[in-house]
Amino acid sequence: MTENTPPQDESPQDANQWWSTPASTGSGTPLTGTDPTILGGNQAFGTAGHAQQPYTPPTYNPQPYGQSGVQPIPQPPSQPTPQPVVQPQMGYTGQQPQPQFTGGYPQQPAFTPRPPQKSNAALWIIGGVVGLVVIIGVVIGIVAVSSSNDSSSSILGKNKVDGDYNMSSVSNACNLVDMTVLSKWATTPKSSPTHTERAPDSTIGGGSLDCNGSYEGGGGKYSTNSASLSLDVNFQSKYGSPDYTMWKDSDTKTTGSGRSSGDLPGVGSQAYYAVEQDDYSSFTVYNYTCATMDSNLSAKVELRIYADSTLNKDDVATTCKNQLKKVLTGLHK
Repeated sequence: MTENTPPQDESPQDANQWWSTPASTGSGTPLTGTDPTILGGNQAFGTAGHAQQPYTPPTYNPQPYGQSGVQPIPQPPSQPTPQPVVQPQMGYTGQQPQPQFTGGYPQQPAFTPRPPQKSNAALWIIGGVVGLVVIIGVVIGIVAVSSSNDSSSSILGKNKVDGDYNMSSVSNACNLVDMTVLSKWATTPKSSPTHTERAPDSTIGGGSLDCNGSYEGGGGKYSTNSASLSLDVNFQSKYGSPDYTMWKDSDTKTTGSGRSSGDLPGVGSQAYYAVEQDDYSSFTVYNYTCATMDSNLSAKVELRIYADSTLNKDDVATTCKNQLKKVLTGLHK
């Protein structure tokens, strides 16, 4: 660089700075070309001959008090990531869906309102009316059945109650049998026979008779001989099964040692017998039962014998059958 060539790449080395006092132009001559801030602004820039650039004040952006000079760029608020809606499952599947969170706003579970439940009041009313109708029907049926004297036509059963037998002439059931037959196996009456008579109901029929008597003694000082006779008679009512059916089920369906049973012909419309024998070292216990059903009557005779000597079993069977026939004859109209 020469003395007359302006510098290209180097800064001017002026002795005149912005804070220096401008050169005087003479006595009484005002200063011109100066900035209120920079003195000597209109003076030549140093000795190199550069013209001074006009001053441009910096742009000033006032900040609120207490704020940092650097303002952040406003950002739009973050939006939650859409999530699939979890639908409630009907019934139990073993696992319940868990809510998922993705960092945005909490996902609210979808809510499906339950349908309103129907009131059961109408069902209760209908059920009560139906139940009342059924009760009234049953009562009417019973009244209709009670108005009949000879048969039953209700849903509870259909039984003929007015048959070939009645107990109107019987005051002592033991008069229907002969207790002296027991003297074949024992010598002395043990006590007076006991008896019961139950009259039939005026509306549903029925009625029953029973008698029990016994003998003991004979056969020696240490004899255990004894014998008893039991009589059961039942008349058919409008409801229920004949007693003969229950007796037969009980007496003939049990089998085992010393037991036997079978039909007994010649007595009533149907009859059976049943035997139960237990042998001990010094005596035998022998039970023989015979029963019959005929028309509206069920009758049963039972002989129970304790014998310490040989027992004639055929005689026992004949005696029971004859006593049963005697009962039928005494109750027949």
